[in-house]
Amino acid sequence: MSSYVVSQEDVKNFLNLPSMNDQEGISFAYATDPDALAKLIPAPLKLVAPVVCGYVVHMGKPSFGGPYLEQTLFALVSYKDKMMGSYPLTLLLHGPGAEAGLVAGREGAGIPKKLADHIELRRNDNSASATVERHGKTLLSVDWEAGDVNDPSILQTFGSQFALNKESEMNSFFFTHDLVQDKQGANHFENVELIATQMKSLADRVEPGKLSIQLASTEDDPFGELPVLKPLGAMWYHFATSTMFNTLHLEQVDADKIAPYLITGRYDRSMMNPLATTYII
Repeated sequence: MSSYVVSQEDVKNFLNLPSMNDQEGISFAYATDPDALAKLIPAPLKLVAPVVCGYVVHMGKPSFGGPYLEQTLFALVSYKDKMMGSYPLTLLLHGPGAEAGLVAGREGAGIPKKLADHIELRRNDNSASATVERHGKTLLSVDWEAGDVNDPSILQTFGSQFALNKESEMNSFFFTHDLVQDKQGANHFENVELIATQMKSLADRVEPGKLSIQLASTEDDPFGELPVLKPLGAMWYHFATSTMFNTLHLEQVDADKIAPYLITGRYDRSMMNPLATTYII
């Protein structure tokens, strides 16, 4: 029988080694405006290259819920010139397990996640396509064609993330925080901490190819803020396993300085302006 009070065993197993196994889809990279991207990276992180990376994937066997589709855009950054990793700007989810994936990521690790209206991922032999829709617009349209990548220089980046049949590790940087309400009713970001989550993934399928990509924006999803100057390449891949195995607590940061970076990837403008909303029931 279920209960609002769970057992200690359930507490012990709560989000234990969260995994996104049987993960398959399109990874991609494109060159963008260096100044536009740099202004989106808060200190103490530093931009490594004017490149936007991302993926649209099917999460087939997550350990915390049903399957779902997920999209992300992220920058490659460094911390104190010693630790390299990704800094995600946005993750959008859709499908039966999307709510569980959002809660596990946003509440569990401070990951900037929201729900998409619709995500499609299709493969037809040696080509594939993906679209991401939100607030009535197609935010992202990606096409992959097996073969040579657009720019061979991206293969080194892909190689570090998708080593075939060899377990690879990747760091991702996020900011965790508390929302605290004052006596006047206003909510403030407090106790903001920079963390790095560490993932172990095993790729058993890696297929490079040519990238075609289009971006658009809504008022809540500024994908177009990072223009495509040059498609670099794409990869169809499959992770047999992908597990978040550790979190590093790096440093406390100034909440007032970081707050402007924390909202758009996690919340819509309706959180600040009740007239900025959409009704779809």
